[in-house]
Amino acid sequence: MKILYTVFITLFSLNASAQFFTKIFPHKRAQTPLSAVSICLKPSPATLIYNASFTTFKLDLGRSRYSINTEEAFIMKKLKHSARYGQTAMRIEFDNLAAFYLNHNRFSEAKWYQLRSNAISRNQRNYGQIIGSLLVLAQIKADLGDYKQADEDLTEAKTIAVLHTLTPDLLLIDHYANQIKLHKETGLKIQNQYSDLL
Repeated sequence: MKILYTVFITLFSLNASAQFFTKIFPHKRAQTPLSAVSICLKPSPATLIYNASFTTFKLDLGRSRYSINTEEAFIMKKLKHSARYGQTAMRIEFDNLAAFYLNHNRFSEAKWYQLRSNAISRNQRNYGQIIGSLLVLAQIKADLGDYKQADEDLTEAKTIAVLHTLTPDLLLIDHYANQIKLHKETGLKIQNQYSDLL
């Protein structure tokens, strides 16, 4: 009986590791080299099987409210994260937020974040970014129907470009001025949307 207890205790006190048997019977994998013929980088059209009725489906369903809110939260999280890396990273995220809000016709928020980006660019004396933010501000103000302030932003951008000899920016400013002039002549005013939290 004592022998049975000792055998029983020794069996249960052994290490129950999964690697126990691999030390005794090591497993050797079969090495199969990849050949370039077996990897198909571009499938031929004959091998693709698809439903032809879906190719005529051209309706844009838009984006869901959830995906819009998720993208906004993601950009805000990136902004909070980039705040510790300095002013340039924050300016980039402010530009991203302004572009996001501009795409969704939320002009008041886009204008605010673009003004923040403009202030950071002015503190850094980054004249290319100042001109870029002034052009986006002019576009926002033109979309709101405030053409006088849009023209003021364009003239300020033009004077900065002339003072610092940024000739490629002069062509871009003229392009924006023509767009705003055409926008003013047609009398288009895009409907401003506000956040759901208001």
